[in-house]
Amino acid sequence: MSLADGRPLDGEPLPVLPDGPPYPCVGLAGWRGTRFDLNPGHPALREIHEGGAGTGGAWDNLVGARRWWLEHPDWMDFLHPDAPGHRDKLQERTLYLDRWAEHLPARSRVLDLGGGIGRFTQWLLDRECDVELVDPDLRSLWTAVDHAVGRPGRLDVHWTTGDCLPSVGPVDVVLAAEMLCYVEDPAAVLAAVQGVLRPGGILLVSVEARYGWAMGPDVLEGMLPALDGDGVVHRAGDRWVQTYTEAAFKSLLSDFEIEQIVPTHYVLSGPFERVAGQMDIEGVRRWENHLRSDPATRPLNRAWMAVARYRG
Repeated sequence: MSLADGRPLDGEPLPVLPDGPPYPCVGLAGWRGTRFDLNPGHPALREIHEGGAGTGGAWDNLVGARRWWLEHPDWMDFLHPDAPGHRDKLQERTLYLDRWAEHLPARSRVLDLGGGIGRFTQWLLDRECDVELVDPDLRSLWTAVDHAVGRPGRLDVHWTTGDCLPSVGPVDVVLAAEMLCYVEDPAAVLAAVQGVLRPGGILLVSVEARYGWAMGPDVLEGMLPALDGDGVVHRAGDRWVQTYTEAAFKSLLSDFEIEQIVPTHYVLSGPFERVAGQMDIEGVRRWENHLRSDPATRPLNRAWMAVARYRG
């Protein structure tokens, strides 16, 4: 599952790795643009990567992601400065880091769980952190390595699922942004997290919120009845999302000591996206605070973000 296990896809030998793992990103220059194969942590990952339909349920998120990589790669690689969603995604990252950065000191050991193309990994590497990036989508891992090259931190990537984590512990922080809402057994993922997080370590986690998510401009039509039941929204071959109430989110984190739960409205991609238009990060922060404090709009948050401490 590690870069150490990488195999070439085009017949050419892979570039030599620097000492590691994790690997100094200043020594990964030869890996930019390299498309490598890894051993998947779950057999379904290979099937879906190569075009299989998966077995339904939460696997449909990966099926949909593969299609988007093939049809809309510019949207998928939103860390590229010319990507359509680049500005909004980085502003949303700033909203997270306003709450989370104090728990991510320089040179920490961090597991970025479901880290995708490296939205947080990129920031962590610039703080000289050691980052273990886990994601079930191999194309995202290729892109994450591209964006990591030359940064001052160290990185390894792992093609696997949240309940089949690599043996990389103990880490200081596990970061799981917008990840647990896309798996059918989040309790199993959190059990695996406890196996790699040091005692007293921090879990930084966010999930989609029940009713604010339903008001976003990109939601699925006809899915309102799902919000009256278990909160799962599912379109076969496209996406599967577990939305959370605050009570359900707290229950999910019952094995951790919750230090903070905060609603975020995602002004640029949530219920108020269209009326927000374009604004700078200070405007986003101002409206986030306003919407969070107003009793009428507070329950319409797009997501929940939390800081929780492992008691183990």
